Amino acid sequence: MKYNRCANPKALNSKERVDEFLNRFDYVLCDCDGVLWVNNDAVPGVPQALNKLRSMGKKIIFATNNSTKTREEFMNKLKKLGYQAYMDELFPTSYSTAIYLKSIGFHGSVYVLGSSGISKELAKVGIDSFGVGADTTPNNWNPGFADFDLDPNVGAVVIGFDNQLSFPKLAKACSYVKQDHCMFIASNSDETYPSPRPGIMVPGPGAYVSAIEAVTGKESISLGKPGTFFFDCIKHVHPDIDPKRTIMIGDRLTTDMVFGRNNGLQTLHVQSGIGTFEDMVNFKNSENPQDHLCVPDYYAKSLAHVLQ
Repeated sequence: MKYNRCANPKALNSKERVDEFLNRFDYVLCDCDGVLWVNNDAVPGVPQALNKLRSMGKKIIFATNNSTKTREEFMNKLKKLGYQAYMDELFPTSYSTAIYLKSIGFHGSVYVLGSSGISKELAKVGIDSFGVGADTTPNNWNPGFADFDLDPNVGAVVIGFDNQLSFPKLAKACSYVKQDHCMFIASNSDETYPSPRPGIMVPGPGAYVSAIEAVTGKESISLGKPGTFFFDCIKHVHPDIDPKRTIMIGDRLTTDMVFGRNNGLQTLHVQSGIGTFEDMVNFKNSENPQDHLCVPDYYAKSLAHVLQ
């Protein structure tokens, strides 16, 4: 369900406002990239702030579109950076992808244009996959020409972040997706990832998804934010979660805030990652009602500033 009202975002810049904010939720759904860390460094003060929320009785869920790692690998990173975390709180899209395919009784092999987090989570539920890593197929790859054999067992293509993307891999993904029987799954559709250096753009899975959709004319099934299946996964593990008493904390206005609206959650935008204060204002003042879905209920410079 989408809420087309335009929120009037409130700055968390006073004790009274923060007290009001803290009394409005029991569950915290927290994005990771750009909120908890940028690349491999914690956002200053945020481990202490999130751990403080936990000590106040708030229940924490790590809800990330990042599919590069398994839940265990995310757990190790969280703990290394000073965050308290438990396995049933971890929801990367590598996990939601595996859960989705298992839930529909998928049989066959998966071609992964992505990272090992996806292939490892698929293996845990008994699904074979291939494609992760550099493509070393010794076939004819002259400019404008692609020559390779398709594996008839492939019944799905899954797209995630792939820093070894190449023309052969893109050609294979498009060729599999074009087949009528093959599912086209996006672990998420984020166009970019936060960069530790200003001016450096880091293309995300959304860029590859758009390219494959343009080539094949086939629309992807997105299993991450801002869709509803991702929240269904969380509810399955945490059936007591009440959307009206849940806050989504994220840096990406077009993903995290829309996810909140789509699932009836309250939203907090932290400006430590992708989205900026100016972006938020532009969405609020837009004449397009769909842009209003990107406007948060609350905003702050970072999660650390909320509890300072």
